[in-house]
Amino acid sequence: MNIESWSLERAQQVFDTLPPQQRIVSLSPAFAAADAVRDPLLEACFLGIEQAGRLWLNSIHLRPLPNSDGAFGAISPYGYGGPLCNTEDAAFVAAAWQAYSAWCRRHAVLAEFARFHPQAGNDRFYGGQVSHNRRTVSVDLTLDDLTSQYATLARRKLKRAAAAGAVARFSRDTADWRRYGAFYRAGMQGAGATAWYLFGDAYFESMAQVPQAWLCICERGGQWLSAGVYLFGEGVVEYHLGASSLEGHETGSATLMQHAAALWGQSQGAHSLYLGGGITAQPDNPLLFYKMSFSRRLLDFKIGQTLHDEQAYWAVAARNGFDRDHPPPRVLMD
Repeated sequence: MNIESWSLERAQQVFDTLPPQQRIVSLSPAFAAADAVRDPLLEACFLGIEQAGRLWLNSIHLRPLPNSDGAFGAISPYGYGGPLCNTEDAAFVAAAWQAYSAWCRRHAVLAEFARFHPQAGNDRFYGGQVSHNRRTVSVDLTLDDLTSQYATLARRKLKRAAAAGAVARFSRDTADWRRYGAFYRAGMQGAGATAWYLFGDAYFESMAQVPQAWLCICERGGQWLSAGVYLFGEGVVEYHLGASSLEGHETGSATLMQHAAALWGQSQGAHSLYLGGGITAQPDNPLLFYKMSFSRRLLDFKIGQTLHDEQAYWAVAARNGFDRDHPPPRVLMD
């Protein structure tokens, strides 16, 4: 079976022919390419197989392994990734994985960490070890009254935001994207986020080039209270990143933002607003609690790990102070 390294354009063309359940924006090659801008060490790579109408695609980021002298790890874009396939033929899926893993060995890609999208369930196309990580939240947009699934707290915050005069709008305007970077970083710093999450302006300039990426801005008198990046796919709207000012937290504008995205997604025929999970796997994580105020429909978030070249991997691990009895806490040794 022949696996190829596809251009972004070719990979996106293939992605656009996949089954609707898999055509989620954060799984697209266009998103993977845009997301790679956040770190100069990342290289977006698109590996694909086309055989008698059957297609297999994996959009990954390659990143040098520490102290490896030219070896790499493969990782999903920020959010989700993993292989996609237009057939459930187990023999084809297994052969595609073998061809992909062989490509990785030839190109010194020693290990891989994947995050599968709960709405796509694409872990079934992965040939490595798959495990449950945490629960995530998906809002049902097929209900006539979206607020009927909201917790009392969320409904109260919606009323508070309305009483405060907050309004929501959607934008792809260049000036708004330029403004968003600084607003997002200020909000994240106020929330105590680490430097890793403080994406630079170039990242948002790149994200603005993804056609399905929109800003939802909640404001009052021109002052931004909350703002977030949403990915509007055919059936699934995804909440990607968001932040609020101190005044935004006080007025409940973040709740208004999610509700506005749900309403707009519903109007476009989407069936789900995917919010993701908490920042940890703990069931009492505050971020998960906030997201669950919009829906109690929980999905399984799974991760995948594999060693494509065990001998070479453990040689690199030894140079970083690890061995099989004392493995690195994360497979890519980051």
